[in-house]
Amino acid sequence: MQSKWIGGMLGVCIAYAPMLWADKLTDLTQQAEHGDAAAQSDLGTKYALGSGVAKDYQQAEKWFRTAAEQGNPLAQYNLGLMYAHGEGLPINLKKAFNWFLKAAERGNVPAQFNIGLMYANGHGVTRHYEEGFKWFHKAAEGGYSLAQVDLGLIYLRGEGIAKNPDEAAKWFKQSAQQGNPIAQYQLGLCYLDGVGVTKDDEEAYVWFALAAAQGNDSAHEFLDKLETNLTHKQIADAQKRAALWQTAVLH
Repeated sequence: MQSKWIGGMLGVCIAYAPMLWADKLTDLTQQAEHGDAAAQSDLGTKYALGSGVAKDYQQAEKWFRTAAEQGNPLAQYNLGLMYAHGEGLPINLKKAFNWFLKAAERGNVPAQFNIGLMYANGHGVTRHYEEGFKWFHKAAEGGYSLAQVDLGLIYLRGEGIAKNPDEAAKWFKQSAQQGNPIAQYQLGLCYLDGVGVTKDDEEAYVWFALAAAQGNDSAHEFLDKLETNLTHKQIADAQKRAALWQTAVLH
């Protein structure tokens, strides 16, 4: 049965740590050739993205692998992405899983999320909901927004665990506060229906407004319905709160 967990796509971006990048490519290359794993990982990123050099997946794979074999979790994660998406390497989900797992065990949060997805969907590994839940939880606790909204859905629906609306609302809120529009919409539903939180139409309006501002059409529909239940003052207050929240996040 196909998992309903929403994050059904592995991370699609090569990750990087810009604070580690040397100003000059020659400096970075020298550091990498002298065995500096962080420099090797950053050099792989430059080649993968074509940042300051011509894009070259062969060179990217070389440096990611060199750093990954030294235990660099960022390089392990990026090498996993190359296998997962077939960027410079044939798609091999089993190898992707193995590299993600190495990175996840060293604390790489996006890798922890991807391991959760792969266990949940049986990609590159035998499906195992309990293991998937464990890794989602680790990534969520690490502040990863996509993991937090997925964890909220797991608790809301009781997929492989007992339903827990309080936990669902908690994780939706943490993700929503990071600007995730799906979480904002789900949190709006929680306040609208009193699921895991005290029912509050004005608070629901705030979160639906934030989700709608990011293109969530369903949120627009609930805004229209709520406007028939709220006073003009409540609507104005909710709109002001949503605008202030957006300003604070953008700045």
